[in-house]
Amino acid sequence: MTKVLFVDDEPIALEGIRMLADWEGLGFEVCGMCTDGEEALSLMKHCRPSLVITDIRMSVIDGLELIRQAQLLSETYRPIFIIMSGYGDFKYAQSALRYGVRHYLLKPVMDEEWETTLGEVMEELSSRQQMLEQQEMTISQLLPIMIAPLLRGELEELDESVSKQIGELDQEAKGWRCILIEGLSEEELASCSSYVIPPKVMVVDLMPGQVCLVVDCAEDVRERAGKVYDGFRQQGVAICVSIGPPVRFLRELHISYSGAVEASVQHFFYDNEGLVDYETADRLEFSYNFGMMATLEELLGAAERLQEQEAASILKQVFALFQNKKIAPEMVRMLCVHVVLKSMDVLRELEVASVDMWPLFRNLLHNRPKSLTVLEQSVWIYLNEYMRRLRERRESSSGHPLYGIERYIQENYKSPLTIKEIGKRFYMNPVYLGHAFVKKYGVGIIEYIHDLRIEEAKKQLTESAATIRSIAEGVGYVHYHHFLREFEKRVLEKPVEYREFARNDYAYNTTRSGK
Repeated sequence: MTKVLFVDDEPIALEGIRMLADWEGLGFEVCGMCTDGEEALSLMKHCRPSLVITDIRMSVIDGLELIRQAQLLSETYRPIFIIMSGYGDFKYAQSALRYGVRHYLLKPVMDEEWETTLGEVMEELSSRQQMLEQQEMTISQLLPIMIAPLLRGELEELDESVSKQIGELDQEAKGWRCILIEGLSEEELASCSSYVIPPKVMVVDLMPGQVCLVVDCAEDVRERAGKVYDGFRQQGVAICVSIGPPVRFLRELHISYSGAVEASVQHFFYDNEGLVDYETADRLEFSYNFGMMATLEELLGAAERLQEQEAASILKQVFALFQNKKIAPEMVRMLCVHVVLKSMDVLRELEVASVDMWPLFRNLLHNRPKSLTVLEQSVWIYLNEYMRRLRERRESSSGHPLYGIERYIQENYKSPLTIKEIGKRFYMNPVYLGHAFVKKYGVGIIEYIHDLRIEEAKKQLTESAATIRSIAEGVGYVHYHHFLREFEKRVLEKPVEYREFARNDYAYNTTRSGK
């Protein structure tokens, strides 16, 4: 069975990970549940788990250090890591990306997101297992599979017969270049490759959505890549094609592959049509210092307030910053996911249906290549649907929602009221409700409630003989001292002083009017 290791410094979180899936039913053996990185690293040395699910912040050795040290255990041992961490650790994602971690989930983990991630991990583990089970294949069948780890620079020792054939291929070839194709599904590759990819080209299937063609430099590699690109496009398949630098030997293929991967980022930032060649492409230096969480909160706030023009303007600013600062594509996608998750939290809190919005969310994470322009369009489509659902709820009650809220407070201020309860009743997030109320009325909701209560108390102090304590309770105060504090803050007198002065003044005015 495939071994899996759980690492989190909170025992309850470890149990939560265990319950996320039917591990045994999926073919996993839980080889350990560790509460710190040092314990996990020691266990990894002995049981070699294929999958490690870890938190970031832990004592002794944190999650990021665990990943770094795990990479030093062996040149051939490369476990898959899934990081599960909270919003507060979002900034640490940049380090995880540098260590090659592709799976970063924010707590609390959404079921659909977890299922997608686990499916990708299972697919990768299955691919690795399949490679191990095909050791008895003929050399001609085995060669493309052996090329894959060569491309990634993960394999140094080759079977003697495979090494011999590679040497023979090197002698016959002028050199080698990688043509990286991104955006292919398994079905598209199977249906199109037979008449789009020439038979003599070595096809290496890498991670999902990514295929590499290994081409002899004796050919016009750029022309060959162009024909492949045009062939897939004629079949209605949108792909990105990137060409790596030439290398002399197959054992150096990882250099060409790395160059192709580096060049492929041009598609993301510049919407390049057709091909990108490493030898002519610009060299980009990525930034992982996103520093724009406050701007994203402004975007979410504008969407929450249904201010479409403002939201559209802020979104354009955000993506302009992505473009100008060359924020790493992985970070851009994670920031977009942050916007989606926060907005879904609002929908769940307001009990607005959001399950069927999942396809829009998955569109942001689709394996197909996505430029900044297309990604911005996808986020805007999602935000439009988000605002539409909020608008439908708010329009279900007559008039502007704040007018309805004001009337509701005026009719119920003597009852215990909270911003959360009011927000839930009127389908508004409490935080944004508070900001909107202050902006419209110049005072916070709680202060507005106190103002209404104290005004009513002043009236009763003047016109009734009820005790001050009973008046306080009648206008909504459970604690008498709380009433005294709020009364004196607004009237600058104690209730008994106010009553005495108000009654004398009332009697004087009554006498004068009777003359």
